[in-house]
Amino acid sequence: MPQKNKKTILSKSTFIKGMQCRKALYLYKNRYFLRDPLSPEQRAKFIRGTHVGIFARELFPGGVDASPKTHFQMAKSVEKTRELIEEGETDIIYEAAFSFDDVVVALDILYRENGKWNGVEVKSSKAISETYHWDAALQYYVINGSGLKLGDFFIAYIDRDFVKEGEIDPRKLFRLESRLEDVKIKHEKVAGLISELKETIALKSSPDVPIGTHCNDPYPCEFMGHCWKKVPPGSVFLLEGIDKGQLFEWYNNKGIKTINNLPEFILQKPEYQKQLESIHSKRPVVDKTRLAGFFPEREKKQLIMETFIFSPAIPLFDGTRPYEILPFGLGWTDFENMQHGFVIIDPGRNPNNETGELLMEITDPYDLIWVFNSSLEKALIDKYARNFPEKNDVLMAFKSKFLDLRQPWDEHFVVFPSMEILKNAEDILTHFERESEKFPKNLEIPQEADALYQQLVLEGNEQKKQEGLASLEIYIQSKLKNLVRLHKLWLDFHSEV
Repeated sequence: MPQKNKKTILSKSTFIKGMQCRKALYLYKNRYFLRDPLSPEQRAKFIRGTHVGIFARELFPGGVDASPKTHFQMAKSVEKTRELIEEGETDIIYEAAFSFDDVVVALDILYRENGKWNGVEVKSSKAISETYHWDAALQYYVINGSGLKLGDFFIAYIDRDFVKEGEIDPRKLFRLESRLEDVKIKHEKVAGLISELKETIALKSSPDVPIGTHCNDPYPCEFMGHCWKKVPPGSVFLLEGIDKGQLFEWYNNKGIKTINNLPEFILQKPEYQKQLESIHSKRPVVDKTRLAGFFPEREKKQLIMETFIFSPAIPLFDGTRPYEILPFGLGWTDFENMQHGFVIIDPGRNPNNETGELLMEITDPYDLIWVFNSSLEKALIDKYARNFPEKNDVLMAFKSKFLDLRQPWDEHFVVFPSMEILKNAEDILTHFERESEKFPKNLEIPQEADALYQQLVLEGNEQKKQEGLASLEIYIQSKLKNLVRLHKLWLDFHSEV
């Protein structure tokens, strides 16, 4: 039977954090105030994982939830789990908590079958990573160490080949993979790692761990703002096209911290000349010839367009797969009159076919279509072509109309340091100190618009649905205005030629 153990130092998340970087673990436990704010992207991932975890309970329905009201009340959850097991009145417990060796873990699903308890950890991904293996090994170690001997331990993850047809059978959506042999093999290693991590936490000062590729592997570290603050201006990390491992080797071990210290063979390479010039001058460097060729003749009838997408982990429509990219709306701006237009597909209707028809209708009069990320738009066109085989030729020809607003950035028509971190039009505008249109507070990033539309598909309250659609309208209009501003940014660089 699980033993009482009130003292806890580590959890699943801090164990994985410590495996990634000992310094990050020390700072988290001793200098928590130094952490960076949680990014909207990370917040969106956590919310998605929570939703998938709750749905996965349908693998073993009818259980008792042992989760605490807050993360700071895990001791109560450990006690509740112990009582539920001892009472023996349920065979399924959600968020079952255990404590052993100063570590507390919460298991997504604990179920009893043929007199034996088995564990299931749920992941929202379509594959099992090495990090998940260690996550499972830690849980197995703590649960067994607490006194409950598990008969088996599974990781549940989403089957990428699942296609929704009618009501979802969770046993078909999720793959259950036993990790029993692996967690047993890792048992002694887990014990040693726990001991090392507890020693790290007890240090009088943070361990000396240099920055490196581990800062983003397997997860972006929440202390990068602190650990990277001493990186000097004009650092070698501003250079694109050089292996990150090589850059860290130079920076940490060779004393090559800025571009002024770069090896001569790098300085002489033509592919780095524009980057180095830009870093030294602190100004954008324009490839005049290539940017001049980027803009078409003015008499061409032109449109700026963006397809707005969502990608549900748990399919919402028949015929769709987990994480399949689906369009929920279109936005466009006519260059001649600068009028914006948009369409949002009514939540609840499969948007695949409807959006394809709208796309062809809206864009047919135009010679050229400006988009941001033509690869995505072309992939959606391919999807429409599969749904409308009789219109395949028209749709394939339509792809030739695209001009990509990412191209000057991707292909270095315009160079300015650290452009590789830019993900969207708003990032580029900010990078070049141009104003961008603001989004609603709950829709700062595409993932939040994605999540909102998914929520509206399931929303039964008409007022809430209309409020959500109103927010999406503002989001789409702001996106379109920023694409127009990005086009103007490149045009301004072109005019300076």
